[in-house]
Amino acid sequence: MKALVTASFSEKELARLREKAEVVHEGWGLTGDDMSTEQLINVAGDKEILIVELQEVESAVFANCPNLKIVGCCRGNPVNIDLAAATRYGIPVVNTPGRNAVAVAELTVALMINLARKIGPAYRNLKNGLWDIDDVMAFVYYKGIELYGKTIGLIGFGAIGIEVAKRLKAFGTKILVYDPYIPEDVLARYGVEKVSLQELLTRSRIISLHAAVTQETKGMIGKDEFCLLKPDTFLINTSRADLIDRAALVDALKNKRIAGVALDVFTEEPVAPEDELLKMENVFVTPHIGGATFEVEDHHARIVLDGIFTLLSGEIPKNIANPEVLSDA
Repeated sequence: MKALVTASFSEKELARLREKAEVVHEGWGLTGDDMSTEQLINVAGDKEILIVELQEVESAVFANCPNLKIVGCCRGNPVNIDLAAATRYGIPVVNTPGRNAVAVAELTVALMINLARKIGPAYRNLKNGLWDIDDVMAFVYYKGIELYGKTIGLIGFGAIGIEVAKRLKAFGTKILVYDPYIPEDVLARYGVEKVSLQELLTRSRIISLHAAVTQETKGMIGKDEFCLLKPDTFLINTSRADLIDRAALVDALKNKRIAGVALDVFTEEPVAPEDELLKMENVFVTPHIGGATFEVEDHHARIVLDGIFTLLSGEIPKNIANPEVLSDA
């Protein structure tokens, strides 16, 4: 059996795969560069297993790699795979749900603390040689808030939302959740309160987004929703930029209808240096690093191989994105 891995992958899990297959590891996971579809076909042409991360796997790959039996995608949602084509060719695709849940949750809490304690402007000004600002002593100018006792709203309560809630409990916060698809017993297990989106927006001091982008959720935080927020509200987005109406966000920030926002995701990436969000004092930004930990490589490598090995044993893994391909098995 032969396998091609273009994902970032831990050496431990590569060794595990090598026990079952002849492995070629190259592409994005090593160089940071995607292969073209033609290049991918040339390298994967005789492989039975293909494991990718950001690499696009288009219909032509399935059409021109006749030996391909399984595709592994090291992402929570295999958006870079032509899933319809994979299903058409009878090829199961396994993904890695929850691979970066801990990493994104930890960054989310870090961003909350950064906003609450004004760490961004304090760091920037001090690096520029400024201790006091406009004759106002630093102790006063950078006075912030504690997370303790605050009401925090989580929009979306999947793997990442749950990890965020677990960490916020240690800060003594009250947690509200808006997610119409999560069973009541799951919410009760983590001691959170289920509310409507409107109630979450009006009651929360800090709001954090953890939803997938669908027709239902795209632009779900828009002009009307910003009008419901209190002026001292902080908004965090480590999920997807399209959840927020950008024009409405910029307007709310300019007119100080919210206290500030922390963003790890943007409508266009990389962000243009002239983007007005980068110029605003009440905006804290990071360059889409939510899942950028060494541990995530370990997590997704283990999860994807567990799914692949389950398939090879003749069973159906939980993390299969197109289970219909096995319905006749």
